[in-house]
Amino acid sequence: MKRLTTLCLMLVLALVLAACGNDEDKSDNSSSADTEEAQKQQEEAQKQMEEMQKKLEKQQVDADKTVATVNETEIKGEEYNALLAQAQQQSQTSGADPTTDDAAKELKDQVLKSLVGNELLLQAATNNDYEVSDKEVNEELQSAKDQLGSEDKFAEALKATGSTEEEYKQQLKEGLLVTKYVENELSPKEVTEDDMKSYYEKMEQQAKESKQEDSLPKYEEVKEQLKTVMEQQNLQTVMLDKVDELEKDADVEYKI
Repeated sequence: MKRLTTLCLMLVLALVLAACGNDEDKSDNSSSADTEEAQKQQEEAQKQMEEMQKKLEKQQVDADKTVATVNETEIKGEEYNALLAQAQQQSQTSGADPTTDDAAKELKDQVLKSLVGNELLLQAATNNDYEVSDKEVNEELQSAKDQLGSEDKFAEALKATGSTEEEYKQQLKEGLLVTKYVENELSPKEVTEDDMKSYYEKMEQQAKESKQEDSLPKYEEVKEQLKTVMEQQNLQTVMLDKVDELEKDADVEYKI
């Protein structure tokens, strides 16, 4: 995960340098002066990147540390750090700073809640006798490999996340168990045409307020996309409600 975070920051650095290049003063300054200025900018950006990376890593915990327990099942720091790194990347991508005190606390709470929630759903699936066959896991594994294009690229992706194929297969199995449980036990609100139109009207209002109404696609052009987004939101809502319900009856302890 640290490697993924570093790569993300390198991309940010590249964008910063590109922006600096676009604003370059095209006067008759000598090429050596331009090169020296560019080098200074690059060194400063590199320094900022390294400082940011140190702050991000400071939020991590020891890999063997128990961060939470769910009905005596321990959730370790290794899982916490992996999900935290993803959350930090998403925060940076959206333009936020995940290293401020408020942001760091919010990310920590979100990551812990996600890990505990997933474990509660996994235990509920197991307790309700849901099962996943080796065939189902292998099909998902092959699908992941196909998406990446080759066995070598898949191996590189696993290496980047610090996982083995067996660990990944276990994650797939747990994910499939939770998916089966959610699909069979939970009933998210159906998305209607009126719901989608109402959602689109809010988008129109926001576009007008930001003076970007010309860039907003027509309703019919984004109708199916809206439906998908709203279905995901409705599913997330019932999942969170279920997690809250399960947590009330479970022995959950947060350790950090």
